[in-house]
Amino acid sequence: MGNHIIRDPVTGLERVFIPSKVDNNQYIDVEAYKQRLRASGSKELVRAWLDGDWSVTMGAFFDCWDTKRHVIPPFAIPKDWLRFRSGDWGSASPFSFGWWAIAQDDYRVDGRVLPRGCIVRYREWYGMRSGEPNIGLKLHAEEVGKGILEREQGETISYGVLDPSAFKEDGGPSIAERIARGSGGKVWFRHADNTRVPARGAMGGWDQMRARLVGDGDGRPMIVTFSSCVDSIRTIPFLQHDPDRPEDMMTDSEDHACDECLSRPWVPVREAPKPKPENISGYRPYRAAEQPGDWKIYGILAGSSRIGLDRFLTMIL
Repeated sequence: MGNHIIRDPVTGLERVFIPSKVDNNQYIDVEAYKQRLRASGSKELVRAWLDGDWSVTMGAFFDCWDTKRHVIPPFAIPKDWLRFRSGDWGSASPFSFGWWAIAQDDYRVDGRVLPRGCIVRYREWYGMRSGEPNIGLKLHAEEVGKGILEREQGETISYGVLDPSAFKEDGGPSIAERIARGSGGKVWFRHADNTRVPARGAMGGWDQMRARLVGDGDGRPMIVTFSSCVDSIRTIPFLQHDPDRPEDMMTDSEDHACDECLSRPWVPVREAPKPKPENISGYRPYRAAEQPGDWKIYGILAGSSRIGLDRFLTMIL
């Protein structure tokens, strides 16, 4: 970003942004100055001062969003990567549809490695009036179905998920059915699990999205987006907490792209394999092929003979 001429379409005036950071200043004690900055403001503000990242937002719901980590230049998606779409319906408010691909193995692109299982947002269709944020196009469902089909020409989309409200039937076919009708029966969706916050020990959608933004054990993000997906990049970093329910997002904000992300059937973040528990029972397994933990597989040494625990219990009862 920067170092290129920007022309104002109205006035015709030109300007250029020349990035400059504190490290470029040769006439000050850089480390001492950085320490003073760190002591002067919040984590988000210090990040803006030191890194020049003014996309940071005070109190952001996803404070782990980092444009440098999560936004990548478009590249040709390998043909063997699984692709799917997700959607959040809207008419007076914008609808949002996103297309995703799952990295089948570690993949190097743009000087970084996308780890296996990373999901890549490579296209989006955001139904907003030009220059009017949070105002929908008011397209009917059949038109949207046709538009989705046009954008998928030449692709193999494995499946699609859509927010459950689009499947409600109120005296006629549902939104999901009408989308399929508009596409000539070629664009179908299934119900998305868009649980926003955890319940009864389950992991909520926001937690899963945050885990993917934070990344794997090596600090590599497990979700990235093409720089061409401008509306999700524009809205997601600035979403705020609900003041009455801090674990959830403020729902009257422009959260359509984020809700559509929530509609995804999440691929679990890959974790390092856990070591097998050590056998500390004092007994040796009766059959090596069995797994420790089942009382029937242990033997009891009685003198020089080994008796299965199940037989031993039968003898003493």
